[in-house]
Amino acid sequence: MTTVVLLAAGASRRFGTACKLQYLYRGKPLVRHAAEAILATSFPALAVTADPAVEALLPEFRIIRSIGLQSHSLQAGLAEVRDDCALVVLGDMPHIDAALLRCIAASPAPAAASDDDRITPPASIPRTLFADIARLSGDQGAASVLRTRNDLCRIPVPTGTLADIDTQEDIFLFQ
Repeated sequence: MTTVVLLAAGASRRFGTACKLQYLYRGKPLVRHAAEAILATSFPALAVTADPAVEALLPEFRIIRSIGLQSHSLQAGLAEVRDDCALVVLGDMPHIDAALLRCIAASPAPAAASDDDRITPPASIPRTLFADIARLSGDQGAASVLRTRNDLCRIPVPTGTLADIDTQEDIFLFQ
């Protein structure tokens, strides 16, 4: 079984003074796009957040609080997973959908979405890698661990699907 971990605790440093996850994108707060894709899978899910206003946008999720860099948020989420695998999803990726999440979850883990040479969340991480991820520090996710794996299953996706919104210019670029 897989538990989805939605990472929604970023500081939005490159976005400016506004919280990007609350910013309206295609008619709803940015974080709701990834949240609704997750909910459509019916997998158990939790969300790692740092901001009560973001938590209010995710009433369907079990909330885990984490204030820190990306590695801390990832570790906080994985620490709450009781299943054999976690499917890690970023809250600022509005173009992912339930079909992609189900595809990655059904693939042999570890598995990650890939467009060209880049691997990125959504990523399926087996419990056997949680200890490696617990040793990460700073503003990094699981990619550095996944890249070392010869058994990584890359799930190719169309260009643009894995676009994340980091700046206000990205909002207008992808509208």
